[in-house]
Amino acid sequence: MALVIGICYLLLAAYLGAGLILFHRQHLPRGSRWGIVNAATTTSDNTWLQAHRAAAPLLGATAVLCVLNGFAIAALTAEHALSVQLICTLGTAIFTGIVYWSARRAATVSAQKTN
Repeated sequence: MALVIGICYLLLAAYLGAGLILFHRQHLPRGSRWGIVNAATTTSDNTWLQAHRAAAPLLGATAVLCVLNGFAIAALTAEHALSVQLICTLGTAIFTGIVYWSARRAATVSAQKTN
């Protein structure tokens, strides 16, 4: 169970990392599924760039957290009770979600300031 959850975290980190790489190489078109898509960030190309520039540090932090969490959770062995595995997973999921939400919020606020 823990190995599957750890792999899911690593896949999420790869998804976030791919989006960041595309953004930094300027290959992230407006409205791309790799970016932060909402009404505020997709109004113009400039708004899209400013929003992702504001969110990039937090998205990078989220990707790093996913890698660390993925390896930490995958390292939990069968000797650990299932409840310990689920509690660790829930705690890290909540924390990762808060950081990702912060990145989306930073992008939205930056996009609204640009307009």
